[in-house]
Amino acid sequence: MVPPCLLAAAQPSSIFYIERDLAEGTLTEDSAQELIDHLVMKMRIVRFIRTPDYDALFSGDPTWVTESIGGVGEDGRPLVTRTSFRVLHTLYNLGPAPEPNLTVLWSQELPESFKDFCAKVSIETSAIQYENDDLMREYWGDDYGIACCVSAMRIGKQMQFFGARANLAKAMLYAINGGRDEKTGEQVAPAFDAFAGDYLEYDDLVERFDHMQDWLAATYVKALNIIHYMHDRYCPEHIMMALHDRKILRTLACGIAGLSVAADSLSAVKFAKVKVIRNAEGLAVDYQVEGEYPAYGNNDERVDAIARDLVRNFMDKLRKQPTYRNSVATQSVLTITSNVVYGQKNRPNSGWPQSGRTICPRR
Repeated sequence: MVPPCLLAAAQPSSIFYIERDLAEGTLTEDSAQELIDHLVMKMRIVRFIRTPDYDALFSGDPTWVTESIGGVGEDGRPLVTRTSFRVLHTLYNLGPAPEPNLTVLWSQELPESFKDFCAKVSIETSAIQYENDDLMREYWGDDYGIACCVSAMRIGKQMQFFGARANLAKAMLYAINGGRDEKTGEQVAPAFDAFAGDYLEYDDLVERFDHMQDWLAATYVKALNIIHYMHDRYCPEHIMMALHDRKILRTLACGIAGLSVAADSLSAVKFAKVKVIRNAEGLAVDYQVEGEYPAYGNNDERVDAIARDLVRNFMDKLRKQPTYRNSVATQSVLTITSNVVYGQKNRPNSGWPQSGRTICPRR
């Protein structure tokens, strides 16, 4: 089936193979769409042999294949082609799927017909990701792609050591319990005095949390260094690197999970009262909020400032760590593929929702 607005696409592609065959009459639009459908199907059926522990952590067996679509050239020329429409239209022919991650490089200068089609597909499939091309083009030029989930890099000139996410919400729970896990009782982080009062105190929690993030950042980067050293030793991707320049910029793609959780929790402690509920062993296992507090995501500067400080503070700690092959640490804020699992790790024993809320439920 041909996209209904395909013929309205602005800036059709240069005469490459599909356009050439269409012009010669040796290919129909239905056949051109089928070619793209099969390409996407091949990207969907890729599977890796993974351990059960890995599959349990990364829900849905992801391969992190990202297809970047659209964007605008540095000369102001929209980089939308007919195949940009075709790729998005696979969501109708094949059904929505998380991968390949179809990512539209969004710009105010994109053709209106493409904007309209993106909006339509987004509403009807909920399967498109958007990146701000107007913002990133200033840093990466117009020949860049998205690696994994959200990381932009110049094609052939950069590579990424993938680093998943560090769970700030879980780190906050460790900070309250002196480095012990509230579910198992194990001493996970270096031991220090746990919070002993009945109600959490904001300045004290911020200090404890900051101390815990020092350990988290160091442990996180050390683990990534080991992983990527061993990967290069035993599974070097020579074929992929053959497509890169000889000298490339390497990034270490770190990230945060649970930013909204941590921000909401600190906000609740600062603007309301949060009572600690302990088990028979004295571990804090649940929390009772008394009063109102601003929640992240509502354009409230009181809690937005807390979230910004968390991101900047953890990024500063990451930059202090030595990285494999002198890669440049970067940071993304997302929970794709991990939000449900991380939520299970954070959920108090009382049976709160698996949304990942640590101290207070999302509003």
